[in-house]
Amino acid sequence: MRTTFAVHWHYGVATHSGWFRMMNDDRSLLRIGTTDQGDPYAIAVIADGVGGIGDGSRASDTAMEHVRKWLDVKLPKLLKVESLRSAFTHSTRLLFQEINEALILQGKDAGCQMSTTLTLLFLLNETYFLCHIGDCRIYYFNRYRLKQLTNDHSWAAEQVRKRKMTLQQARKHPNRHVLLHCLGTQKELQMEFKSGFYNPNSLFIMCSDGLYDRLPNKGIEHVLIENETAEKNLQQISDQLVDKALDQRSHDNISVLLLRPLSRSLNLLQRARYRMKNIHYLFPVDWRK
Repeated sequence: MRTTFAVHWHYGVATHSGWFRMMNDDRSLLRIGTTDQGDPYAIAVIADGVGGIGDGSRASDTAMEHVRKWLDVKLPKLLKVESLRSAFTHSTRLLFQEINEALILQGKDAGCQMSTTLTLLFLLNETYFLCHIGDCRIYYFNRYRLKQLTNDHSWAAEQVRKRKMTLQQARKHPNRHVLLHCLGTQKELQMEFKSGFYNPNSLFIMCSDGLYDRLPNKGIEHVLIENETAEKNLQQISDQLVDKALDQRSHDNISVLLLRPLSRSLNLLQRARYRMKNIHYLFPVDWRK
């Protein structure tokens, strides 16, 4: 049994291949550490390998291998710069381009397309930074309100943004899963970068499309509000979100990662109470700085 508590972070993760999939092409990663000044940070990553004519699992594995290398080699230097926003944008842009080139080469060697979505979230000093391509999502939940931070790089979402289709029509359209942008399909990338501020004890939700395809934003918000009131831990909420999607006969892979930055004023007694909770935990966390 593992706990989902860390000194400055509370988290939970759940994943499932879906009702009709033999393989799970989703991959997730969480790195927790502190800067040289003692400031806690967290980096969460989610990737959804594109199956069909390609090898989705291999593509998402490749993306995560490059991300781990970036965390080991580039992140320590990134944490020391003064202008973090521009440095983060530059560094993650190079990372995504490197993964894209590797996937294109793999696809040529394998004789099929190797592609994946990739979404990266970085939290430090009550500021968030994100780099995103594809249709995984990042939500921000605070004061019982859910806000979607990322845009879906899909054909259906583009139609909604152009007001050619309603959200309800997009959710049922047979081409709703067609991606306009992801890694491994074309040399020129169109990534999304964003930064902003967050409040201590607010909640970030990262998920693959298998969740929101069956559980719309209002449904996700309802689950979070219901469980916040019941004071359930994040692992229980992660499991429940996946179960809700499965109840709706989700045929796609489903992955959920919840991450909460704890208030720095959280006292030692509260921390000890969290540590004593034995929570069934299915997600390997990287504790290295």
